[in-house]
Amino acid sequence: MKKALLLLPLIFGLVACGTKSADSATTTIPTVVSTTTLPIATTTTIPSLLNPASGEKEIACNSKAIGAIYGEKLVLEKCTATWAFGDTDRDRWNCPEEGCTQTRLFHLDGAKWVNTATCQRSLPLTRFNMSCYIPNVGAATLKEIPPSDIACIIWPANKMLKYAPETGCQPDLSSITASLNEKCTAYFASSELPVEKCDHGLAVQLMQTRLRKAGYNTSVDGYFGPAMALAVYKFQKDHALMKSGMIDTATWMALEPDQTKLPGTDANGDGLVTPNEFR
Repeated sequence: MKKALLLLPLIFGLVACGTKSADSATTTIPTVVSTTTLPIATTTTIPSLLNPASGEKEIACNSKAIGAIYGEKLVLEKCTATWAFGDTDRDRWNCPEEGCTQTRLFHLDGAKWVNTATCQRSLPLTRFNMSCYIPNVGAATLKEIPPSDIACIIWPANKMLKYAPETGCQPDLSSITASLNEKCTAYFASSELPVEKCDHGLAVQLMQTRLRKAGYNTSVDGYFGPAMALAVYKFQKDHALMKSGMIDTATWMALEPDQTKLPGTDANGDGLVTPNEFR
């Protein structure tokens, strides 16, 4: 995920509605060192990417009521009291079975539902200025995007495992299961948080040591394979952390509360000694 992230500008136009043994198998899997890593923001940057949480909960969508405002047959997918997402469905002629590639966001403004933005549903709403646009205006801004907790509820990409560190949303179970079961075909040098499956290096080895000390089954070989991912997932579940199988900031701190025991210096004063600060 953070190894080869390539963000493509959104082209605006007409909206189409659119086991342990795996951890230690180091002799047959090539080691790949990423030289052009683009960092993904950790949860500490969420306030600048999404609006503060509102406390709203998911409710049943009223597609007919909102559709009547626009004179369209709408199929809304997820809704809260003041936010909804979905799009036009004229007997599904303009939407493939997997859904629309771009989908509209609706917000209740006073007594009226308005279409705030249209967004690329494969990207998280944290990237609103690249993935969303305001119809007939241009790139979306923060005010056209729902609060962080609502984005976790209604927007599918925000709950994808690969975007969890930047959205702060609990990944959906299907994403976690797929990741835990997937084998690594290459390993990448771990140089930042989150430390994740298919990473390798000192940071991985140190966290493996701490997992084993805490009673979780993983080898200590410096390679983050499926068994370690499962151990991390179980650790997160047992410690009421966001369950992802990745070592994000909160899990890093939980595995090593005393950051001075790590081989590095907190250079930026954020209270963490992260892989890029190791000596």
